[in-house]
Amino acid sequence: MRAAAGGALALGGLGASACSQTGRKTVDGKPVLSMWAFSRDGRVPWHEEAWRLYRRAKRPDFELEILTLPFQQMHDKILVAAQAGSGGPDIADIEISAFGRFIKGEPIFVDLTPALRERKLLDQFYRASATDPWTFEDRVYGLGNELNTCLMVYRADLYDAAGVTTPVETWDQFAEEGRRYHRDTGKYLTDVEYLDWQEWWQLTLQQGGGFFDRSGRPALDRPEGIRTLTYRRRAVEEGWAIRRSSDTGSPQQFAGLGNGTIATMFGPAWYFSGNSQNYIPDTAGKWSLQPFPRWDPDGSRTATHGGTGVCVTRSCPLPDEAVDFVIWEHSTMESLLFDYRRRQTFPTFRPAYEDPALNEPVKFFSDQRVGQIVSDLSPDINSWSNSPFWPEVTQATLREGITPALSKDVEVAEAMRRAQEEAEKIIRLSTT
Repeated sequence: MRAAAGGALALGGLGASACSQTGRKTVDGKPVLSMWAFSRDGRVPWHEEAWRLYRRAKRPDFELEILTLPFQQMHDKILVAAQAGSGGPDIADIEISAFGRFIKGEPIFVDLTPALRERKLLDQFYRASATDPWTFEDRVYGLGNELNTCLMVYRADLYDAAGVTTPVETWDQFAEEGRRYHRDTGKYLTDVEYLDWQEWWQLTLQQGGGFFDRSGRPALDRPEGIRTLTYRRRAVEEGWAIRRSSDTGSPQQFAGLGNGTIATMFGPAWYFSGNSQNYIPDTAGKWSLQPFPRWDPDGSRTATHGGTGVCVTRSCPLPDEAVDFVIWEHSTMESLLFDYRRRQTFPTFRPAYEDPALNEPVKFFSDQRVGQIVSDLSPDINSWSNSPFWPEVTQATLREGITPALSKDVEVAEAMRRAQEEAEKIIRLSTT
């Protein structure tokens, strides 16, 4: 998610023909809007293609120039520019974990809600992935095109050889199968991250919990988060899961999945499809996927994780035009299908799933129709709340809660109580 290469990219005839007029670059009399992004090989080709299609379809009265910067540098520069009142982009890719930095005080982005409502599109998106990450106080400040519906993805060849019963319907069944699998094979159905919070978040959100409640207050010591962490600690203590010492999504983690030491992963498409096909392509056809096991009989069988949203800054001189482009690229089939075919990015736009291309069998996953599974499960993602203190609270959860409970013998409830106190302290010190 954070790999990026620096460099500038000019679109729509920019370059030698561009000139400066009152500080704003123009081309043939048209103002040039700037867009900043951080994933040159990931999302930028989609933006390029969407802009090409938009220019052809709508003949806008502006041009667009995309600048690609390293992840941290880009987000830092946007924040500095906002504080200075100039020098930043007109449109920007904002990764989910960084969004909270930009809503401390008055948000620096344009509220997209009125435009989405005017076009009757707000409810045409799977909002838990498309708008929730960039929503604050019921205002949508960004749109995401990646439907990050989480699935349980497993090595079907290893499951079949060991006689693991599928689909796995409950987390209790998963634990039972995990014990037997380890006893019979000496290997593990899963591993447990203790230096990251991604899977804790997914399994907690699945139950309707999360980092924050509806009022924006930290909710770390709630039953859902404690239940998740208790389950994962027991998996390690009982010996049917191992702690993961490498970063989540790293080549080292996928090495264990590729050589069969670990047989299961949990996460969204950018993780189970993008990373696995990049790191362990020789396992193609050995994978199958299913919904998450249930915690409760009527509970959700999925969650969401990750994403990058496109935001328009309030300093943009043509906010209506910029907003129109952002909404257009997220709701036009030709644009969305480009990113799907290139990166297997499942779009957040509900009507897109009427297109047969999104429901084709995927060879890597044993010819399952991944798009159909994703779209069928997506309505069950629980809604959730972001906060200006998302970066600080997620790190407090890891530092005081998850890592101590999984590696330092601190009792789960006590660890999460400490995490809650630390999160509340951080917010109190920042707001008084």
